Amino acid sequence: MDSIDWIIINKSLDGSLSDQESEILSEWLAESAEHRALYQKVKAYGSYSLSDEKFEQWKSEYMDILSRLKQRRNRKLVRHRILVSASVAAVFAFVALFTLFLNSPELEPVNFDESGKHSKVQLQLANGNWLNLDTIKESSLTGMDHVNVSSSGKTLTYQRVDSLQQTEYNILKTEKGGEWNVTLEDGTKVYLNSLSTLKYPVAFRGENRQVFLEGEAYFEVTHDSNKSFIVKTNDMNILVRGTSFNINAYPDYKIVRTTLVNGKIEVECSGKIHTILPGQQIVLEKETQSIKIQEVDTELYTSWKNGFYKFNETRLEDILAMLSLWYDVDIIYVDKSVKDLCFTSSGKMARYDNLMNLLKKFEYTNNVTFELNGKKLIVRKK
Repeated sequence: MDSIDWIIINKSLDGSLSDQESEILSEWLAESAEHRALYQKVKAYGSYSLSDEKFEQWKSEYMDILSRLKQRRNRKLVRHRILVSASVAAVFAFVALFTLFLNSPELEPVNFDESGKHSKVQLQLANGNWLNLDTIKESSLTGMDHVNVSSSGKTLTYQRVDSLQQTEYNILKTEKGGEWNVTLEDGTKVYLNSLSTLKYPVAFRGENRQVFLEGEAYFEVTHDSNKSFIVKTNDMNILVRGTSFNINAYPDYKIVRTTLVNGKIEVECSGKIHTILPGQQIVLEKETQSIKIQEVDTELYTSWKNGFYKFNETRLEDILAMLSLWYDVDIIYVDKSVKDLCFTSSGKMARYDNLMNLLKKFEYTNNVTFELNGKKLIVRKK
C-alpha cells in the first residue's frame, strides 16, 4: 500500500494501537526503506501536541504545500486519503507536520535509534582513519572517488578500480542500534546488522574474493565462475560463487548460524566441509563443536534486513538478545525462568515500531512483563 491512515501512525506513537492497526502499520513499514525512514523522522521530531497558534501555522504551511503537490501527479504518496477527526484538532496538525516531512526537498532522511540519537556506524579506511558515516555529507569519500556514500540510504557503494598496486582493506563497523549496507566492487550486496564488523578489500585481487565478518550480515553475492566468494568468521568459513544467505556469528553467542536462501554454499567448520542447499541452515554449537543441519523457514532468520520481525516458537531470551542490539538496551532478568518462554508471531511485526509497543504483544501471554528504565529493560514473570 502506498498510503496509510495517519491516525494509525499517531496512535502508534502514544501506544494506543489495536492489534489490527499494529498489523497494518507493520506491513506498511515492511514495504520499503522510504516508509521506515519517514516514520523515523516523525518519531524523532517528538512533538505531537501543538498550541492553537502553532496549529494555525502548521495548517497554513500544510495548505500551501498541498496546493503545490496537487501539480505533481507522479507523487503517489500525496494521493492518500487523510482521515481527520473533527474532535481531535491535533490530528490535523500531525498530518500537516508529517506531510511537510514527506515533501520538503531540503530535508534528508535521518536514521535514529530508539533513544533519538544518531545510530553509530563507522568506516575505517586503509590509512587507519575512522569516519563516522552518520555525519558524512559528501557523495564520495575524500581521496576515494570510487566510493559513493548515501547517508539517507545507509549505503556505501564501491566501483571497480584497477589502479591499486596492493590489496587495501576497509572496515565497516556498526554499534548497538546501528545498521548499514555496502555494495562491494564486484556488485555483491551486504546488509550489516547491529553490533557487527565487516572487513573487506576496496578492490578484489587474486583468485578469491574474501571478506571477514563478526556479528550478523545478509549477503547477496554476485556470481563469478572464476572467483569464489569466501566469508570468514571465527568459527566458520563459507564458500560461495553466487547466492543469498545470512550469517549470525556474534562472538558472545553460544551458537553460529548460516542460513541459505538460494544457491549453494560449502561451510567449513569443526574440521569438516558441509554442503548446504536452499532452505537449509547449519548450526554450530561452539562449546561442543557439534554440527546440525536443518530445514528452516528462511524468513525467520532474514526478515531483519527488511525491517520486520518474525518468530516461530522462539525462546524469549533469544528474542530479547536480538532486540537489545536493535534498540540499544540492556536486558535484566528478575525472574530467569521467563527466558525459556517461547513465542510465535502471527505475522510481520515492524522492527521500527516503538519498543514498548512491541513488547506489549508478548505481555498478552500473561506470563511476562517488561519495564523500560532508560536503557535498561527489566523482565519479570507476571
